[in-house]
Amino acid sequence: MRTPALIAIASCIALSGCVFGSGACLFQQPFKHTLVGTIHFRSYPAGDGIDRVPVLSLDKTAYIYAPANSHLCLPANDLQMVGWSEFPPDIAENTHIEVEGSVFQAASMHQHTPFLLTVRNILPIGAAPASAAAPPDAPPPGATH
Repeated sequence: MRTPALIAIASCIALSGCVFGSGACLFQQPFKHTLVGTIHFRSYPAGDGIDRVPVLSLDKTAYIYAPANSHLCLPANDLQMVGWSEFPPDIAENTHIEVEGSVFQAASMHQHTPFLLTVRNILPIGAAPASAAAPPDAPPPGATH
């Protein structure tokens, strides 16, 4: 009689850090994570003008453990990227990228998403976005020399 109750309690405790279908929650700094998504450069009004910031729109919702807000993991679809002073030249609007870094919670008015990502490494995935134009001296697709 006690065994089923103990199994149920143990299962609840073990699964409290997981989201069914998404796996374990991501922990905040100093833990590193690799996230995949599309980069967008968004403009937000700020008290001293306009902030234009890079935002990673994730391919799959990430669930982040934020004990200051909840004992459950909170969903995140967009993460503002910080800590990378110059993006590589091949990272343009709508580029599909893989980003390695650590997640932290927003704490100031210049942090525009609930969670931010301190960037350690960025890697473009696949082909360049459709909006990127070919160099002017490149031959047209399908041309032979």
